[in-house]
Amino acid sequence: MKKTKLLIVLLMLVLLSMVFTLNYSNASSITVTRTVYSNDASMKFEFKGLELDTTHEYQFGLGTTKAETIEKWYLITEYTNVSAILNISTTTTDFRNVINQVDIGYVTIKDKTTDKVILQPYAIDLKIPFLQLTNYTVINNGKEFGYTTNNCINIALRNAQNSKAYYQYEKITDEKLISKYKELKAKNGDMLQLQSLLKTETPKNNWTSWKYWNGHDLDGTSGIGHTQNSISVPDTGLYYMWLYFSGNNIKPMYGCILVDNLEKEIALDSITLPKTQEVEIGKTLTLKPTFSPENTTNKIVTWTSSDETVATVDNVGKVTPKKIGSTIITVTSQDGKKKASCTVTVVDKTSDKNTTTTNNIVVNTIKNNTTSTTNTVGTNNTVKDTTIKGGVLPNTGIGFGLIITIVSLVGGGIFTYFKYNNLKDIK
Repeated sequence: MKKTKLLIVLLMLVLLSMVFTLNYSNASSITVTRTVYSNDASMKFEFKGLELDTTHEYQFGLGTTKAETIEKWYLITEYTNVSAILNISTTTTDFRNVINQVDIGYVTIKDKTTDKVILQPYAIDLKIPFLQLTNYTVINNGKEFGYTTNNCINIALRNAQNSKAYYQYEKITDEKLISKYKELKAKNGDMLQLQSLLKTETPKNNWTSWKYWNGHDLDGTSGIGHTQNSISVPDTGLYYMWLYFSGNNIKPMYGCILVDNLEKEIALDSITLPKTQEVEIGKTLTLKPTFSPENTTNKIVTWTSSDETVATVDNVGKVTPKKIGSTIITVTSQDGKKKASCTVTVVDKTSDKNTTTTNNIVVNTIKNNTTSTTNTVGTNNTVKDTTIKGGVLPNTGIGFGLIITIVSLVGGGIFTYFKYNNLKDIK
């Protein structure tokens, strides 16, 4: 009899265990992933390891404690048979009130179709993450914070009555972290990548009251504050800028951003280019501007050609010739205040005719009424032509026959003179 009773008790315990398993998911099998998807700290939670019927509808509720009775339920619109996505938006008053009160909240999931609890109160992280309290992650070059859309830091604490905001700076001295930041900056690292560099241990001193644009404390009625433009970093370097918020009906919250003041902005005095350059058809020429001072902060420039039918220029100063002629290539600073120009001449050297000479001096002599030529290697590219052509000496126009006649007459006269004198002596 005792054995029978013991068996009945064991069976009842097994049945109760089965009922519990049917009504609740095994908490040890649940994994939760949180994603922050807006600057007002709205969050998305994905619960994996659930046992859901895709033909049913499911709801969730959020409370500050495990024992809290859920008064309002919200429909889950994204789910599969093993997972569900919950959107906890700070624009929803109930959620915002819970987030403002605690860092850890409790989610309950139930089957709307059957009204059975699928997941009993489960702890989730409601801490407002770093960076999400601001619109901008990094302030470049230590420029003063302003209240324009380009460089303003906004604080949004909706319905945070009588709240106060404070800030302070902490200089980063870890060279490895600074190098990592520079690497991410060069690659235009996104918010999540930069977030990984932030310090999570909040400072406890040196807080300064946050002043928004008209110089007053953060307006607790609207909960929105804009930095006054007098707020700036104390010196060169990379900084954490800590933000701290406190007030009635709101838990203390901290935010952190990176402030880049590693280099002071150095103004550009001038840009120079070579005055003239020559480039052949079929080749290219790259112009290199010289900046003064050499370490000027902004070296962004634009390039233009006065005549693109002669030559074009790209955004790095490479000149591509199109036809023979001249064009003026101009480089201009980003602000348009500094310019330099170079006159580029396009030539076609393939059309040049390369003439050659034999470097010979030609000497012509007459032998037996025939012409002979003697070539002598010389150092000058000149040819001296002494060839007899048609019985005429070159460059004189004197006929050869005339020369013979003159020589004959002169010789005959001389002969006659001496002959006459000899005859006189004989007599």
